[in-house]
Amino acid sequence: MGQSHSQSQTHISVLPNEVVVSILQHLPPQEIKSAVLVCKSLREMGEKPRFWTWAVATVNTKDDLLKLKLPRLQMVQEIDVTHPSRLVWMKREGLADLFQVIGEIPTVKRIRGLEFCKGIQDIEPDLVVGVLNSLEELNLCYDFYDEEDFEDMPLRLEAEQLELLFTAVAEKTNLKFLQVSGQDMLKDMDETDEVDQMYEIDQISPELFA
Repeated sequence: MGQSHSQSQTHISVLPNEVVVSILQHLPPQEIKSAVLVCKSLREMGEKPRFWTWAVATVNTKDDLLKLKLPRLQMVQEIDVTHPSRLVWMKREGLADLFQVIGEIPTVKRIRGLEFCKGIQDIEPDLVVGVLNSLEELNLCYDFYDEEDFEDMPLRLEAEQLELLFTAVAEKTNLKFLQVSGQDMLKDMDETDEVDQMYEIDQISPELFA
């Protein structure tokens, strides 16, 4: 006479938290997204920032900055501001607000579209340096700008900001690639000579500051 075998099912809620966390660590991004929708306990555990380091936070409007306050995004490494709508709000105080939020997330390594943002020269120098020095790649090259366009140049740093940035890079940096040219490196300069006397540096390797 054959024997019948019954299979018992164990609900995930009875598993120790460390077991559930171990399972979540091995899930691909799409599965993590689904897992946090299963139940409250999974959502609470799945909100841990370490499970979302792969995410790219898209910031298209000022309201999108609220997303960067979510617990799951406190270890995010990449932010994307390349959407055309950024031009609507970043012309005002938007870039300063963005830097303020990013300054609270030390894991951010990449900011897509940063090179096209304006208004950085109006942001407090220490905040600018803190954010830029935490990135892995920074492009500050704008040789193609004419003298009349110089004041409106995207991501144009003030001399004080550049000096602080280079000082910070010399001490400690996450930068793996830094390219600089077309930036105003002189504090005292006649307006007529402003563009001609620019101190240009091209493709600086952070190792040179060691």
